[in-house]
Amino acid sequence: PVGNPWLDAGIVPFSTISGQNRGESLYKSDRKEWEKWFPADFITESFPGQFKNWFYSLIAMSTVLEDREPFKTVLGFGTLLGEDGRAMHKSWGNAIEFNEGADKIGVDVMRWMYVRQNPAENLLFGYRVADETRRKFHLKLWNVYNFFVTYANLDGWSPAGKAPFKAPSSPNVLDRWILERLGLLVGRVSASLEKFDASVAGEEMEKFLDDLSLWYIRRSRERVGPAAESEKDRDDFYKSCHFVLTTLAGVLAPFVPFISEAIYKNLTKEESVHLSPWPSLEPQETSLSGQMALAREIAEKGHAMRKKEGLAVRKPLGTLWVKMEGKPLGEEITGLICSELNVKKVEYSKSKSLSVKLNTKITPELEEEAKTRELVRKIQAERKNMGMNLTQKIVVYSEWLPEDKKLVQWLLGKTFASKALKGGFRIEKTS
Repeated sequence: PVGNPWLDAGIVPFSTISGQNRGESLYKSDRKEWEKWFPADFITESFPGQFKNWFYSLIAMSTVLEDREPFKTVLGFGTLLGEDGRAMHKSWGNAIEFNEGADKIGVDVMRWMYVRQNPAENLLFGYRVADETRRKFHLKLWNVYNFFVTYANLDGWSPAGKAPFKAPSSPNVLDRWILERLGLLVGRVSASLEKFDASVAGEEMEKFLDDLSLWYIRRSRERVGPAAESEKDRDDFYKSCHFVLTTLAGVLAPFVPFISEAIYKNLTKEESVHLSPWPSLEPQETSLSGQMALAREIAEKGHAMRKKEGLAVRKPLGTLWVKMEGKPLGEEITGLICSELNVKKVEYSKSKSLSVKLNTKITPELEEEAKTRELVRKIQAERKNMGMNLTQKIVVYSEWLPEDKKLVQWLLGKTFASKALKGGFRIEKTS
């Protein structure tokens, strides 16, 4: 006779829990030790058949033998469908065998697709969805990491001490803000995992990565490399960014174990992120996150206004007028808005709703600066075409050069040029 395999699955808590899961069941031999493992803290499955059969048999067996629940928490996903919304079938061409999917998609990407899924909804699975997931999260994370490593090596920076590192102190508002955001992230992810809610934790990590990539790194690019104006500010960036990346790798480790391992091991030289303690941060400032979110909203509206007027960001403008509730943003954060939108100043006024307006009048001074920026862009493109590295000194020849000496110095610094001379456009390497 053949017994029902679901009944065998249902008896697992009583038949299998043993010393190191080997040998005789502790249920019979050591009841006190068995109690440490029963009921299970967490189980999960993702197919309706498992809900109906496995969960039922677990509950039935436990009710008969112990008159109590066999598990404390259960996570049940909706079913998995092809990315076309239909059930997966070979005859329909939308079925993906697991090993094939793991090889082509990558296991970290596949894991993140499940992490970010609302378990109450059906998961649409396929290569197109996987490519979008990789682009929005994994490549964005790797680009931040690659930026840090490239410029840290270029500037000869390396961290002091060993992991776990302490949160650095920096006067730069960007560093203070991203450290505040990191502290909030660790707290929110920790709270979500305590509730076995991977979806909310994943959402928080995606929001943080957007802040890290699209604002912190974006606005910090001129703090590093040959064009960096302050050695101390450059060092503050590296300390802060290194701490953020190593901490973020620790938070990501349970979700995407391979990319987090690669980042952590290279940045710390430790054996493994999976042997490191769960990140724990001292409370940081709590006032910057809201202000920076408002600054980004202002910047987005400013970019939309530039696009509407057909004014490229490389063209400097005089004034951005901002109407908003509350107090004007501080000088540091306002400076970030000016840099992002390439405006000379921001003027605030009171209003119940947020709105922005640009002064689109181009003065001769602004026109000269715009032409200088265009020349810098042309020089940088030529450097790239010639395969030059970031530290290669050059001499610039151009038919037009700015008359303003400050603009000339700015051009030299941005392009890593020793001289700018009149002549037909070309750049030459210097020894």
